[in-house]
Amino acid sequence: MPNAIYNYVYYEPLTVGGPVTRQNRNPATSSKYLPIPGITVPSTNDLATGSTFTPDVPPSTYTDGSGNTYNFGFMNVSGCVGAGETSTDYSNLPGSGSFAPLIVGTQVINILVVYIVHGTGGGGGGPAIYLDAFDETTGAFLDNFFVNSISPDSTLAPNVNVYGSLAVEAISETVEASTNPLHTTGVADSSAVFDKWVKLEGPSGNPVISGGSVDLVVGASTPSDITAFAFYKDPASVYITGGYQSPDIILFTPFSTTSLGTPVPIGLGDTTLLPGVSYGFAAVIHNDSEYEVSCDVTFWNIPGGVGTAGTFLDTQTVVIEALSSQTVISSMPFINPGGHTCAVVSIDTDDSPCQFDPTGSADSVYIPNPLSNVAHSCSAWRNTDAMFIFHSLPWHFEISLGELPVEYEGVQIGLQFRTQHVPVDFAQKENVLKESRIHRRIYGKTPPYLIPALREKLHLVDLKPTVSLDKQGELSVHPEGNGHLVNFRNKKETKFTVSGIVPENAKPGDTYLFQVTARYPRAGRLAAKTIEFLEILIVKGK
Repeated sequence: MPNAIYNYVYYEPLTVGGPVTRQNRNPATSSKYLPIPGITVPSTNDLATGSTFTPDVPPSTYTDGSGNTYNFGFMNVSGCVGAGETSTDYSNLPGSGSFAPLIVGTQVINILVVYIVHGTGGGGGGPAIYLDAFDETTGAFLDNFFVNSISPDSTLAPNVNVYGSLAVEAISETVEASTNPLHTTGVADSSAVFDKWVKLEGPSGNPVISGGSVDLVVGASTPSDITAFAFYKDPASVYITGGYQSPDIILFTPFSTTSLGTPVPIGLGDTTLLPGVSYGFAAVIHNDSEYEVSCDVTFWNIPGGVGTAGTFLDTQTVVIEALSSQTVISSMPFINPGGHTCAVVSIDTDDSPCQFDPTGSADSVYIPNPLSNVAHSCSAWRNTDAMFIFHSLPWHFEISLGELPVEYEGVQIGLQFRTQHVPVDFAQKENVLKESRIHRRIYGKTPPYLIPALREKLHLVDLKPTVSLDKQGELSVHPEGNGHLVNFRNKKETKFTVSGIVPENAKPGDTYLFQVTARYPRAGRLAAKTIEFLEILIVKGK
């Protein structure tokens, strides 16, 4: 059972211009946190995993036995599900107000409350300016250099990075924090990203902070001490393996919401889903973050093969442990109504690039592009089908654009075809075996030719495909000679047939990866979009 541990401390900056440094907090006389003498700290609490946690409210001010007054600076809570939360607003602390609920995971929760002692001074009785960096996720000082530049006096930047102090000047100085902490000798590189500047003390209107800008403007000749921190946050790294043949999407039988049955293989034999059958639908979601993350995993059914519009099935909210993967099962089955239907998964996670919230827009046309970063994607498709073809005989398959959104009515949509040849002995080649071993964690249950690093090296061939429309519409050769343009008259009737002949030099066991790409232009509210479909043609006999 995880614990909640409280620490009430005050910030003690080092002596301005002193011989010690801030960037590694060593020796102990560097800028640091010290316990506040005599303050009452809440006892350690045992918490239930999955419960909601609200920290005890600390004193806004405290005066010790020597008459020193400590004023609330900020509260940071780390160790809950998600990145750390920080607030300098005493009336709106983490876990309340505008903050998301603090969910207890499996890790120890640390509540750090930092106070400021006014009037510490910078030596000689004058005011001082203290600048430092804090990592909200770890709940600790960030030791890396963090200031890119200071203008107009660029010579001041090293002093801030090394000593954590800025000289009081007769002119305003703009301090620019780095978006990512800078590489610093003797300190581990940090993956955190800049979140905000926070003023902990200073006269009214000084320094000036503009929202989430990296710039902090310090006014000239401050009459009292200034303390400000650049806050950084480690972004969540939760993802699914993207692309249009994602190994992280699992279809299985029989349908179940609690356990995986027999998986439907990808690209091995005839793998077209049977119409009307309820298949189980699951996805493997990965978390590379150093902390637990709550993730919304949404499952979609998109008919047609290269369609953009489909049905929202289900959203599962799961907590994924740090540095782990989790298989998430949909509560709804995946059903092929007939023809080619795509299984699609999108994810939504706070503090990460994946920000498509299906509760705000359950419109599949807005699903993020699965090709933008295949290795760490916010969505994934499984649209791969395999069929047997026979030497020197015709082959054909039907595919469609599904039901078109109204914006695409009367719009020409591009169709392109691309074929790659996979020799029968491909999987036994030494370089293929080596690459398969490297990627076996993700692609261990898929044919090696679907591993992106191997697929991109396959030879292109021309199967000279032909296209015919099943319903009314217009089909023309693309004016640039690259594929076709199609315009269906009825947005619900968008089927077309692709045909070809197996090459005479094809060998039994050879495989052809026949890729159909539909390119949708920008139309009204809809951005330009590209959808792919892969038909795997496996040669049988002569």
